[in-house]
Amino acid sequence: MKASEIASFVGGRLEGPDIEVRGLSSYRDAQEGEITFVANSSWLRHSTGASVIILKEGMPPVEGKSCIFVKDPLEAVIRLAYMFWKEDYGTGISGMAVVSPKAHIGKDVVIREFAVVEDDVVLEDGVVVMPFVYIGKGSRVGEKTVLFPHVVVYPGTMIGKRCRIHAGTVLGADGFGYIERDGKRVKIPQIGRVVIGDDVEIGANTCIDRATFGKTEIGAGTKLDNLIQIGHNVKVGKDCAFAAQVGISGSVEIGDRVLMGGQVGIADHVRIGSDVKIAAKAGVPGNIRDGEVVIGGFPAIPASRWKRIYGAMLKLPEIYSLFRKLTKGERDA
Repeated sequence: MKASEIASFVGGRLEGPDIEVRGLSSYRDAQEGEITFVANSSWLRHSTGASVIILKEGMPPVEGKSCIFVKDPLEAVIRLAYMFWKEDYGTGISGMAVVSPKAHIGKDVVIREFAVVEDDVVLEDGVVVMPFVYIGKGSRVGEKTVLFPHVVVYPGTMIGKRCRIHAGTVLGADGFGYIERDGKRVKIPQIGRVVIGDDVEIGANTCIDRATFGKTEIGAGTKLDNLIQIGHNVKVGKDCAFAAQVGISGSVEIGDRVLMGGQVGIADHVRIGSDVKIAAKAGVPGNIRDGEVVIGGFPAIPASRWKRIYGAMLKLPEIYSLFRKLTKGERDA
């Protein structure tokens, strides 16, 4: 593809030779004939082997390179990545897959080797089921959703459109529900289900438990990292993003656009408002209002209070020294 065609595709302006571009790479790793991008002008201190560079409007052109100037280089390169990178999932239904004759299979569905699709499962148009995936009875998978290898979908699970469920994820395992009787733990039947909204991405080896009754729900557009645990009857809102090793206890309600850093833990029955930001390693034992920013530690506290506490901590050596002088004077007297 010519540099001029790329400039037109990303809505940019080309300066320099209209050369042929054969691939996309990072700034440091790019080779001759490839295109890269610069999001920050400090990168220009370093050299690149790329022949074409995407730059933000207002940056100086790079000598000896063809330059494409755009409003947002990162957005441009994301669009470009989809042009150069195409995933190959294969085609059709493998003869080595086990697909129930009672399953409802849409158009252009891919089901790879050793996948299992049980009775009354609905796979809408364009669904991809990779090797060793299990989809339990009565589940539904929305159009163009991709289930990567070893995903386990328990019976009755509902997955929306255009989702990406990564390897080893388990949707719909029993919630951790027990009562104590005569010194023993008695299991509460977990008879609910999991419902995943449209455009959700779930990282590898994440587990989302089925509800005791009703549903565990992940809202549309939410992105979950690897190794996350979401307990039974949790409700997660739209467009949230949780980093790795977040753990959410049962019956927690989370609003829209909530961000959580790695290893955040939420106690059961807590309500987290919309637009909340929770820093890594925070232990959250109680409710958080809309829009709050919470710093890590246990118990997690508002960021404004944490900053005051930290500021005081930095002054502790001087405070202690003054205290020693004062108490020494009292002893001498």
